[in-house]
Amino acid sequence: MLKKKICWVTPDWFVDVDMPIIPHLTDEYDITWIIFFPWRNNRFKEEDFKPLEGIGGLRIIFFHVKYYRRDPRYFFRYRKYEKLVHEECLKSDLVYFNVTLGGRKPSKLFLGLPKEKTIVTAHDGSIKSIMSGSTAKLYKECYPICKYVQMFSESQASEFRKNYPGPKVKVIPLALKDYGQPTEKLRTDCVSFVSFGTIHAEKNIPLLIEAANQLYEDGIRGFKVSINGQWKIEESAKELCRHDEIFEINEGLVPNEVIPNLFARNTYAIYTYKMMSQSGALKVAFNYNKPVIVSDLPGFKEEVKEGVNGFFFHSQDIESLKSAMKKCILMSKEDYANLVKSTTEYIHDRYSIESITAQYKQMFDDVLNEK
Repeated sequence: MLKKKICWVTPDWFVDVDMPIIPHLTDEYDITWIIFFPWRNNRFKEEDFKPLEGIGGLRIIFFHVKYYRRDPRYFFRYRKYEKLVHEECLKSDLVYFNVTLGGRKPSKLFLGLPKEKTIVTAHDGSIKSIMSGSTAKLYKECYPICKYVQMFSESQASEFRKNYPGPKVKVIPLALKDYGQPTEKLRTDCVSFVSFGTIHAEKNIPLLIEAANQLYEDGIRGFKVSINGQWKIEESAKELCRHDEIFEINEGLVPNEVIPNLFARNTYAIYTYKMMSQSGALKVAFNYNKPVIVSDLPGFKEEVKEGVNGFFFHSQDIESLKSAMKKCILMSKEDYANLVKSTTEYIHDRYSIESITAQYKQMFDDVLNEK
């Protein structure tokens, strides 16, 4: 039987969502994967896809936009991208469109997709306060006319269904994000908490820093906080950190090759968000079997089990956060080993690549059979 053809579109910033999945689908589908690279600050390079060379049923097309959005040449370059995507869609039985609706340009690209055979991803179920006006407008215009939408969180899917009751929504959790094997071991000089990802307001990094400051001032020793990512909040690290000896601050885009050791050498991953849809950074921590401390937001509650693969604190409550961190700092080596063991087992049972890809195949087959 001939395999069905899928046109799969991913921007650079979501490659880590799709890369674990695609190689496990080519046994049943022929996939043309179009990867859109921005004009700068790429997370990935073409060389990162070399391990996928030679996989039967997979063709990768790289598209580099080359120019800043206000450069007059950008318009003509983006038109070529639209043409490429639309041409490949016409050759395919199904389209998987994992592109954030933001700015003006994706609107025209999106509106030209064949709705009867297109699955569009949505990472948020409602318009968030941090979204630009143009993004909010696109949400209102584009999602109501979709036929099929895939989401990654039940809580966000519930919001989406209330706001956009028309599309059929399928929820599949984000796959684990694997950046390779670490070469370092768990550090032994202290208990350490690692935060990873772009540092913007909803990540609430100032709360984490202040909790660490206060723990140190309360006399707690033997811990460090490692904060890694592009700094996009008003307060500087220098302003926030009163005790340099307990902080390891690495500002800027974290290279992919650094990520495995970042998680391997630290004791816990910590995410102090005050707002979130779902966390890709959480799936990086899970990939390296790292227990987590997270705020008690619905998106986290779907994926973290208290005492099994991590601990909760009350969102935006510094005393609750300090209590969770203190419990981890004072935990015995034996109890920590048991926590890592239960974390590893939980993650394997829930996020095996076989389970995730089976859900993608079922979603694709449901759409193909309904056409």
